Amino acid sequence: MPNFQVLFSGQVAENANVSQVQENLARELGLNANKVKQLFSGRTVVIRSQLDQTEAQVWQAKLAQLGAVVRIKDLTPKDEVATYSGGKNTADQTLRDITAAHLECPRCGHLQLDTSHCARCGTDLVAAFKQKRKEDLLIEKKIRELREKQHGPVTPTPAPIVAEVDDAPPPKKNILGWLRRG
Repeated sequence: MPNFQVLFSGQVAENANVSQVQENLARELGLNANKVKQLFSGRTVVIRSQLDQTEAQVWQAKLAQLGAVVRIKDLTPKDEVATYSGGKNTADQTLRDITAAHLECPRCGHLQLDTSHCARCGTDLVAAFKQKRKEDLLIEKKIRELREKQHGPVTPTPAPIVAEVDDAPPPKKNILGWLRRG
């Protein structure tokens, strides 16, 4: 996956003229005068991104010929192997005990201590988890809507009707029975 960037911070080669480098970059990158001034403001600017390593090196060489000093940044996540050297009773510890205070970044998957920003990619974890929760709720809603379309609206089944049972014994037939009917 191409994941390299070519970065420029406004530095020029030792023997290069700044105005000549500005003109060369404007011509090569197709920029107007205002954009070129922004390139030389001292801030780091991404010239090209999502390049293979060889493409990034070609751009670095091309811009070096024009007098600009650029650097290449690799954005590929590094595989960090987490090692744990516990005491004598490591068999008693579970994965949950070891990773209880750890979070996994929703963007890059980096496992780290509970912090506000990812140590690898710099993502704001609180905002990312809120966004992920919103997306999960939207997905659940869509699933419910699709199920209702397929199976009709889900209605709760009515509770069975239980007839009241009169525990009183039936009236005895006797002379006063006609009084009880009324």
